[in-house]
Amino acid sequence: MSYKPLAGKDDFEKVFNSSSQSVSSENFRALILITNDNFRLGMILPKKNIKLAVHRNYLKRIIRNLSIDIFSESKVSLVVVSKKRILDFKKEKLRREIKTLFLNLTKKLNEKNNYIFN
Repeated sequence: MSYKPLAGKDDFEKVFNSSSQSVSSENFRALILITNDNFRLGMILPKKNIKLAVHRNYLKRIIRNLSIDIFSESKVSLVVVSKKRILDFKKEKLRREIKTLFLNLTKKLNEKNNYIFN
C-alpha cells in the first residue's frame, strides 16, 4: 500500500523519454512507464502554475492518495505534471479531474499492453 518517490533527474528523464503511455486532461498530464520495480510516483507542480503552497500541498495529497489506490500493486513509474496555471481552484473539480485522468490512463494501458490493473 505504499510507494517510492521518483528521486532525481535520471528517474524523471527515464519516464519522460520512454513512457509506455501518457494521458492529458485540462490541467494535468500523466506519464507512466512499466518497470520491474515497485510503484514509484513523481509530481511536478511548479509555483508558476499553482501559486499558493496550500493548493500545491492539497494536489500532492490528492495525487498521492488516488494513485496509491489505483496503482499500488502495479510495477510502474508514474509522473504527474501540471500543464498550465490553475486559475479556478475548485477542490472537488480538480479531484474528479485527477481521478478521471488516472482511470483513463489505466484504460489506455489495458487496451495497449494487456496490462491488468486491479
